[in-house]
Amino acid sequence: MKKTLRYNYRLNPTPVQEAKLIEFGATARGIWNLLLSENRRRYEYDKTFLFYKDMASLLKEIKPFEEFEWIKAFDSAAGQQVARDLETAMKNAFSKGRLQRFPKHKISYKKKKLHNDSFRAVNNSNCIRIEDGAISIPKVGKVPIVLHRELVSNIKTVTVQYRHGKWECSITQEVECKTAKQVLETLTGFDINSKQTVVGSNGFVADNPKFLKHSKEKLNQLQRQLARRTKGSNRWQKTKQRINKLHGKISRQRLDFAHKVSRQIINETDIACFEDLNVAAMQKFNGSMVVDNVMGLITQLSKYKAELEGKLYHEIGRFEKSTGICSECGQRHVLSLNDRYFTCLSCGTYQNRDLSAAKSIARTGELDLITAGIVAKVLKPTSQQKYSIKMKVFELSKLDCGSEKREAA
Repeated sequence: MKKTLRYNYRLNPTPVQEAKLIEFGATARGIWNLLLSENRRRYEYDKTFLFYKDMASLLKEIKPFEEFEWIKAFDSAAGQQVARDLETAMKNAFSKGRLQRFPKHKISYKKKKLHNDSFRAVNNSNCIRIEDGAISIPKVGKVPIVLHRELVSNIKTVTVQYRHGKWECSITQEVECKTAKQVLETLTGFDINSKQTVVGSNGFVADNPKFLKHSKEKLNQLQRQLARRTKGSNRWQKTKQRINKLHGKISRQRLDFAHKVSRQIINETDIACFEDLNVAAMQKFNGSMVVDNVMGLITQLSKYKAELEGKLYHEIGRFEKSTGICSECGQRHVLSLNDRYFTCLSCGTYQNRDLSAAKSIARTGELDLITAGIVAKVLKPTSQQKYSIKMKVFELSKLDCGSEKREAA
């Protein structure tokens, strides 16, 4: 099985190439606004919309006109990608399962004063390739690239964007996933909370680094400077760029931390069980804490890393109780946020709140997987004592192939 992944690289364009990238980003924004305006006009006229094929043919028809020469100078495949993105945005707006509004017009550079437009080029006939430390982008040329890691397969698409004062390209590639493991020896539950980012039932603990809190003093200083500047002046623009770069640094620190933690989690266990957290609702309660704790990002990265390694990732139900459950007898307790330790009223065990929650998640996840027929618990005999000791070893079930369910230990 193959999975499409995205890898980000830094670009170092020349001044001429940078001007071309800015122009292409503005062209992609102009095509988006043009097609969106046409869709709104069409809807007001006969209550219909234009979709990808209609929008692609429309772009082809208007190219010969003099007032649309700016579209002719743009990469045709990149223009078609803008039409695809607009079609996806409109479909998501009318989908019942998505809480997404109808797409809006993109603001021009004159209003937001930032070159953060982007465009996506498609690798047709190997037109995008990396040679001699440079990446070939259609109608731009060979742009120097910081290749900090080798490519794993052929390039599918390249998205170029100016973020936090630097040019970046995002390359999508198809990666071959490892064969699913038939024997899964370890199952671990992970509790995500505000004090520690992740606590595992196997004793794994990742403390919350609080990158935003560490940079808060510098950020407050720059924001006070921005408040004293005259809005729109050169010094105001420079201070705003410094704030933008600092936010970019915090964002990269969080992403790096989430990648390292998720990689360690997947390396140490065969079955990873998490809670299905409603991160959007938690952000309304305490947004800065939730974002700084990268709660949702760690689960997303762990999920795709497990698929690459041929392991299992499972989320228990959102409304399954895990906090305050004794890890020894299963007695439930009502705890406040300040209660980090508690003593079980039934068995008297003194235990850590987060560790007991992680063990509860592991038990619930194990029952969910066995009940659904995804895994089956099997007996693993030792050489000295056959079938005398029952170990917690799982196998992928083949119930869909007609085989019988294995004996549960």
